[in-house]
Amino acid sequence: MVKVLPFLLYSRWLTTPLCRRWLALLLSCMRWLATLVLPLLSLWLVADWQRWVPTALVDKARQQYGDSAAERIQDWQFLMRDVAGEEEDEQLRRVNDFFNRHIRFVNDDKHWGKVDYWATPYEALGTNGADCEDYVIAKYYSLRQLGVDTRKLRITYVKALRYNQAHMVLTYFPTPDAVPLVLDNLIKRIRPASERRDLAPVYSFNADGMWLERMKGEGIRMGNPNKLDLWTDLRIRMNELGMDL
Repeated sequence: MVKVLPFLLYSRWLTTPLCRRWLALLLSCMRWLATLVLPLLSLWLVADWQRWVPTALVDKARQQYGDSAAERIQDWQFLMRDVAGEEEDEQLRRVNDFFNRHIRFVNDDKHWGKVDYWATPYEALGTNGADCEDYVIAKYYSLRQLGVDTRKLRITYVKALRYNQAHMVLTYFPTPDAVPLVLDNLIKRIRPASERRDLAPVYSFNADGMWLERMKGEGIRMGNPNKLDLWTDLRIRMNELGMDL
């Protein structure tokens, strides 16, 4: 009886006019806070995806490449907005699918008149043309901006055995010693590296370092990626567009 009495008293208090007034006041305060917090949260999210893909690039693409190019850049903005806050596996899937679908494959020598040119995502989407490394750069940049840890992402040089030629893919390590997942423009589905018998890994890098590649785990560290002239040139051009690679 002693244990039940406080519960009975509390239950009765909940039905009193005073309690009802307090609850009504509490609900009113919560609604008021929601009217303040939700718009601020919305502005914060908008500020993020518009910073990741600056709105000025939409107008720039329209002037430089035409309306279709501007639509592709805007679609990229919408992608970033829509997947912000999603689980990483969903972000990987959506980003991989977006760039594989939105950009046609064109060799560098045909598209840029150069043997090897690393295009910014703006250039790839704007011109609707990309070589394998351009798909990788666009996916790498997008996932980093969405909050995927840089240590999980590697720009990876491989040999495409089926075609007997150099190729580039993006690899994602869920954990440092895991078999990485491979994001590739050659196939739609993201698959573990252990299932990609058609690829022979050579070396990989990200903003933090370079590694001799292995099928599993982080590989052997080689040094600083800024020694790669194409990577350094790409970062400079990205910064000029207002995007930090």
